[in-house]
Amino acid sequence: MKQGKDAPLPPPRLRPARLDDYPQIQQLEASHGLLTLSVDDWRRFWLEHPLRAQLGDGWPIGWVFDDAAGRVVGSLANIPSLYTFRSRELVAATGRAWVVAPEYRGIALWLMDEYFNQEGVDLFINTTVNSLAVDPFSAFGSSRVPLGDWETAAFWVTAYHGFAATALRIKGVPLAGFLAHPAGVALRVKDAFTVVALPTASGVAVGEESAFDSRFDAFWAELVRSNPEKLLAVRDRLTLAWHFAGPLRAGHASVLTASRGGLLRAYAILKRQDHLPSGLRRLRLVDFQSLEPEEDLLPSLLRVALRRCAAEGIHVLEHVGGGLPKMRSFDRFAPYRRKLLAWPFYYKAARPELDADLRAPAVWDPSTFDGDASL
Repeated sequence: MKQGKDAPLPPPRLRPARLDDYPQIQQLEASHGLLTLSVDDWRRFWLEHPLRAQLGDGWPIGWVFDDAAGRVVGSLANIPSLYTFRSRELVAATGRAWVVAPEYRGIALWLMDEYFNQEGVDLFINTTVNSLAVDPFSAFGSSRVPLGDWETAAFWVTAYHGFAATALRIKGVPLAGFLAHPAGVALRVKDAFTVVALPTASGVAVGEESAFDSRFDAFWAELVRSNPEKLLAVRDRLTLAWHFAGPLRAGHASVLTASRGGLLRAYAILKRQDHLPSGLRRLRLVDFQSLEPEEDLLPSLLRVALRRCAAEGIHVLEHVGGGLPKMRSFDRFAPYRRKLLAWPFYYKAARPELDADLRAPAVWDPSTFDGDASL
């Protein structure tokens, strides 16, 4: 018998996602305005994952809804990552691209329930929670990360005409193209008189790397030894190479290093994260680590990043997350601020004792390297 027009749809089937689901997942994500990977990049993302051998085939790469015709009508990816905390390794899970076709939105939380009730996870880390997802994440027991202001982004303007044009378009100003030139000139003049120059550390050589070599393994080992009480996402050479493989291949990421006496002492990873609807060209600082907390090496790296932005016509250099101890110089020197639509950084511990530990701001070292914010 043919279903009536107003008859309820049969419930979809919930099952673990497979690699060959991605063409349909990609189509579903794109139809909802989400950024997608190519099919090849999706396969590499999972097949080259540094935890694949450790976690084995038991780790679900996500979950999907199949409708009666076998079409994917809902999806949530499930990305594993490794953390270290007080000499222990913790397995974290990050949900990515939670998307459901409109006719099945009433059961969208079924995917979230599967994610939060999976086994073998110590910690749930999510760094791209948008305004529509705040209530569901909170309902499943996730809390805001207790360190930093994750509704604030600080930035420099590095290409005045392009920035003015996009800002005027975003605000819906008539004749934005015509007004962009005088607005850009006015902004440049203002910055010339108000922006404070970044200091330079003495005896430090700044370089740009095209890959992660053995120096990053030595750096990571020393970082862990120096911060035994911090919750740190693993940043060894293999993990960094996997995390930034796609952006580096595409020329959308760069790695700046600060060395002293031939030894790597700090690094900053920058990634293009443009705002496509407005045409804003944006370079974001997505991770900074230093082994010399007594001397701030970040300004030396930022000077290079700012020069690169200006030379390449990138409109802004930005960092998301205010009030972080190691990012004080970014907060101090970046002249502009903007507010995000929602707090994006949430976590949930799987065990009460870990939850009690993670309530203390001092144990955190959060950045957009965590979760999927810079993948």
